[in-house]
Amino acid sequence: MTNTNARRVLAALAASAVLATASTTGTAQAEPSAKADEPVFFVHGYGYDEGVEGGKDCDNIWGNARKYFTERGWAAGSLKTVGYYTGDKNCDVSIDGATATKDTRIKHIAADLANHIHDNYTSKGKSVEIVGHSMGGLIGRVALLGSAKGWDGFPKGKLKVGDLVTLGTPHQGVKEPGKHGDTQWKSMDPDSEFMRVLDAPENRVSQDWASGTDWTFAGADEDETVSGSSAIDKGRHADHKFRYLEGNEHTVTHSGIRKWYSGKYNLRFWHSSEGESHDTTNGWAPLKAAHNALSENGGW
Repeated sequence: MTNTNARRVLAALAASAVLATASTTGTAQAEPSAKADEPVFFVHGYGYDEGVEGGKDCDNIWGNARKYFTERGWAAGSLKTVGYYTGDKNCDVSIDGATATKDTRIKHIAADLANHIHDNYTSKGKSVEIVGHSMGGLIGRVALLGSAKGWDGFPKGKLKVGDLVTLGTPHQGVKEPGKHGDTQWKSMDPDSEFMRVLDAPENRVSQDWASGTDWTFAGADEDETVSGSSAIDKGRHADHKFRYLEGNEHTVTHSGIRKWYSGKYNLRFWHSSEGESHDTTNGWAPLKAAHNALSENGGW
């Protein structure tokens, strides 16, 4: 075995061991993260919940995430769920008065989020974290992009966002672009103008506008709405990528990727500092990966 191959094997074994050690979930409260008081914005995705007219129930969407994060030492008051649809309920923050519908452009919601973060945090020298599920990840990504680029309606200058984690986000579009006819769904068509702009070389996460934020993309091959390749923006840069393969203890569906915080997972993961992927059968649950992305300060 060459020295190079030996180093790669050792790196893979070491990384797998770290994930395996971290995958055990207890009920005892953990030591607080050094960033446990830093605001975390949880941004939900596309569409309306059954039984919720014109919106989503943030408690239902993010209940497991809040439970897991508080058990790991995060201050409950720092965990802020974001509402933007007119019918959203039980959300901590309603950006722009929660006036959006499914025909409101993703870019406009992103601008509202960007202005909220800028006015309440960035302008005061404070940093925040963002976790976005599905379309919520696009909202977070465009909030940072539009601000850094100085687009109309956005703050002028980079937002202070330490980490941005996306879960099941269609960075390269959804599986069934013709399923719905509203503006937001059509924007997530892989061939849409929105996707074309997002993937323009100057707008990719590898560019300088994205520096200063640690980017983590997670996706699942069992996701019925967004492919694993799209969710990790395959072929494009992110600082960390987690791809949940098939055959897990809990099926990682489109909703499951924002719910599961325990169990063993067939996981393929990348860290850009290493330049290669690793596979493990005892990988972190999706919410554990999201939590660690925020708490590790990029020091994986």
